Amino acid sequence: MKAMGIDLGGSGFRIGVFDTTTGALQGELERHQHASSTAPDAVLSALEIVLADLGWEGPIGMGFPGAVEAHSPITAPNLGQAWTSTDVKARLAPFHKGRFAMLNDADAVAEAERRFGAGHADASCVLTLTVGTGLGTTLHQNGRLVPNLEYGRWPHPSRPGMLEEHLSGRARTAEGLSLEQWAVRFQEGLSHLESRLRPDRIVLYGGIMEHWDALRSMLTTNAETVPAALTDTAGPLGAALAAVSAPHAL
Repeated sequence: MKAMGIDLGGSGFRIGVFDTTTGALQGELERHQHASSTAPDAVLSALEIVLADLGWEGPIGMGFPGAVEAHSPITAPNLGQAWTSTDVKARLAPFHKGRFAMLNDADAVAEAERRFGAGHADASCVLTLTVGTGLGTTLHQNGRLVPNLEYGRWPHPSRPGMLEEHLSGRARTAEGLSLEQWAVRFQEGLSHLESRLRPDRIVLYGGIMEHWDALRSMLTTNAETVPAALTDTAGPLGAALAAVSAPHAL
């Protein structure tokens, strides 16, 4: 089945159609920057224009940068709290005809990796870390997603503030850290998460993975640690997979 996948972030969104049986992208993955505001009406208006231009009527999944319950956002730290009182499903109803799903964006990445990327068949506990503007964290136990964990908001064990304030790509850029300096920071958080969660496998995803060949020798873990197999399609693909699993009801 084909489904539309949307990966919504703090600076823009990515959108594409996927064959959810094979994971293949159908056509191009479009990238759109937020024009001037991340307010719900501005972002959803832009999405409506894109969906109308594509002539889309079918299942839609959205990865959202915050915690999600019952396909609605309950936190929106990067987009603004107005999202928590916005009925996104109802707003986009003319395009999805009742087949709509919303999930945390890091959870969407991890679900795509589970199905079509760094598979989980031989691991009972898999921790997926999405290193971007923030730090997305997802746990699969025996193949089942544990949603909305947001471990990036845990306190750092030895530095002030949260883990994502020190482990994210934004932290590296803001402080002008070299890859080696950032790897020391990342190792601190990685060791803390591993000691608390005891995963069998750790999957790393995000822009920082372009440095994986250099980074792999700087990190030490007990669990098998691998780069994500999927690139920038993982988020939209995971959202599309959620859409075809959603009940067909308005």
